[in-house]
Amino acid sequence: MSIDPVIQSRLIVDLEPVVAVELERHLSVQKNWYPHEYVPWSEGRTFAGPLNGDAWEAKDSKLTGIAQDSLVLNLMTEDNLPSYHTEIAIAMGRDGAWGNWIERWTAEENRHGIVMRDYLMATRGVDPYELEDLRMAHMSLGYQTPYDTDMLHTVAYVSFQELATRIS
Repeated sequence: MSIDPVIQSRLIVDLEPVVAVELERHLSVQKNWYPHEYVPWSEGRTFAGPLNGDAWEAKDSKLTGIAQDSLVLNLMTEDNLPSYHTEIAIAMGRDGAWGNWIERWTAEENRHGIVMRDYLMATRGVDPYELEDLRMAHMSLGYQTPYDTDMLHTVAYVSFQELATRIS
């Protein structure tokens, strides 16, 4: 089921003032943070490769298997951010409050991916070769919503994705 394009366009226009108010509210209360401050860099050491470091071994990780799986799955979701950004921008447009929200959301989501990857690498939490191979395979598939340019499904997806990320 898809929404009539005329109705969808009207919804985007009608909701724009709400998006503007909510984005301003978010920006006024959000606490700025920096990914590098949450990574225990002193635990890191060079991996095997051109810099002649140490090979990764399963015993290097202090994470449980469940924690590894959770972090990798979350990281794969964050790594696909370019595809999500594109889909959302197509559905909502890149102008006005919607465009400002999309750009800010993308920037904030990217921080999550940065801190997770840096944490996993600095702590040797997962095999870096497996992680990169998985990322390349995942990113090569990309993401395309089955709802094309249906903005209500896009808003619902982003809302559920944000809530699911809080749980995981």
